[in-house]
Amino acid sequence: MTVKRKFRGVLRTLPLKVRKKGDGDATWSRSPYGQVSSGFSGTKGRISGLAAEYSRTWQRFLRRRFEKYSHIPRSEARKKMLRRAARTAAIAVLAFAFVFVLQRPAKQYLATLELFRIKDIGIYGYALTRPEEIKELAGVDYTTSIFSVSPEKIAASIDAHSWIAEVLVEKIWPDGIRIAVKEHKAAALLLDGPPDRAALVYMNKKGEIIAPVRKGDDLDYPVISGLGVFSAEKRQEALADAVVFLKLISYNNPNLPAQSVSEIHFDDREGMIVRLVDFPFPIYFGSGEVQKKYKQLRSVLAVLYKKRNNNVDISGVKYIRMEYLEDKVLVAQSQSG
Repeated sequence: MTVKRKFRGVLRTLPLKVRKKGDGDATWSRSPYGQVSSGFSGTKGRISGLAAEYSRTWQRFLRRRFEKYSHIPRSEARKKMLRRAARTAAIAVLAFAFVFVLQRPAKQYLATLELFRIKDIGIYGYALTRPEEIKELAGVDYTTSIFSVSPEKIAASIDAHSWIAEVLVEKIWPDGIRIAVKEHKAAALLLDGPPDRAALVYMNKKGEIIAPVRKGDDLDYPVISGLGVFSAEKRQEALADAVVFLKLISYNNPNLPAQSVSEIHFDDREGMIVRLVDFPFPIYFGSGEVQKKYKQLRSVLAVLYKKRNNNVDISGVKYIRMEYLEDKVLVAQSQSG
């Protein structure tokens, strides 16, 4: 059997009629609707005829599909459509209510399963605080179900700790919790309160009080003192100068690192007075222009350190006054020096 005969055999199975012509070509027509394409012949005409025929077949299918609704009046069809939409909405509401009603008992049942009991409590980022404190504030233990854990409530509880600046709580399914904390960084110790009831508290470099000093805490910070007798307005001005100075020494310049400052005292008449660990004499900063005076002090200390390294006696320095004259620093010597 030739290929041509096979192809004709396939075509006979299609809902088409083939009308032979004398030259052997075929013109395709759809019965009973007449001719499809009388101007095309050969292979291209056959392909175009097939495409047109299948398009009409699909249209007939759609007509038959919706024929049963064509006799219904428009108002009745609209009512049927509304009833169908209402039925669909009712089913959706019932399904939602079913899930909502079963949600609580499902959670209660899952919470009793050993699979969801907390087995791992990871605490990260602590240094000054203790993991036991954070865990106690979190209020979870190894009998707690992960379904009863609220990360927001735990974070709010831990954030109440005086040393905690930020906290992030995450559930690690099916049986873990991750608590990441970021602590405040102390920059100084502030002698806070009236002179007769003053107490040391930690202060950050923004001038914010962090927490009171407890027994056994680290005390290796500059002490800010003398503010207890100041008015509220003057206290704020003095603290602003101290904050600028703390920020500058935090850069840890070799001649004036943070650990070299032992005290930042404020006097009603002299303003800010700085004392260093290495030298016993006071350094009078006065008020304002802290950054400019800091740079000048670094230069003065560089000279003094150089002299001391060269075995030059500098014990005769009585004090340094940073605001002696404009752009001038006074390094006062004792009479014996």
